[in-house]
Amino acid sequence: MPRLSAAAIALLCALAPAVHAQKMVAATPAGESTMTVGLGVAVVPEYLGGDKRRAVPVIVADYQHASGFFASTVSGIGYNTKVGQVSLSGALGVAGSRGERDHGLSRGSDALKGMGEIKASAIGAFGVGYEFDGGIGVGMRAMMALSHRERGNTYELGAQAPLFKNDAYQLGMFASATYSDKKNMQAFYGVTAAQSLTSGYKSYTTKAGFSHVNLGLNAQRKFGKHWSVNSMVGVVSLLGDAADSPLAKRKTSPLLAVTVNYAF
Repeated sequence: MPRLSAAAIALLCALAPAVHAQKMVAATPAGESTMTVGLGVAVVPEYLGGDKRRAVPVIVADYQHASGFFASTVSGIGYNTKVGQVSLSGALGVAGSRGERDHGLSRGSDALKGMGEIKASAIGAFGVGYEFDGGIGVGMRAMMALSHRERGNTYELGAQAPLFKNDAYQLGMFASATYSDKKNMQAFYGVTAAQSLTSGYKSYTTKAGFSHVNLGLNAQRKFGKHWSVNSMVGVVSLLGDAADSPLAKRKTSPLLAVTVNYAF
């Protein structure tokens, strides 16, 4: 199954409130080991629901062993395999923190002053995917907080489809929907009575439900055997209690990322 471009994966991982662990659908071992390194930039909201955006660096270091083992700044450390058209994967990764101040490159915003910090957490991610004839793939994954469990868990449903491909160019589209449990929804979109006093936002209690969707296009331009430029453009849109949160100053935000990569 065609994978999302490195830029698309990195950007989705950077935006998701409890993700930095693995791809939506596991990559299929290709019979040989590969290493991809790359640098780029992404334009993302300060936080999901924020009305300001920032440019952040994207660093790609992705090792895929022929056995199915992988280690990556994008996907974490884990293993994937494929049985027929079904792919299975498991990984350990890190979900980043969310601060109450804008520290430049970190995920935080002055608009969250008084809300406190959501601490980074080790994440266990477990996924299953299915590839149809023609390269269309669907998948789902669970992302479980292993350390700071007060931030809760999320579950994603996703799909991706190739639109065009030749020796030099590849174009695809992707979509995903994220379901947040009650802890996760409250941590990222709720406002407790104590937080209301320190932040000025009205108290807001959430329940479990779908928190956001992502939709976009990803493209790759190859330059010979080793070099490529990956790009992604899309949108992220809040849903349900997340969209109604007093922290949600902008419900839909554009996404953009570009990386230059070298594979060997």
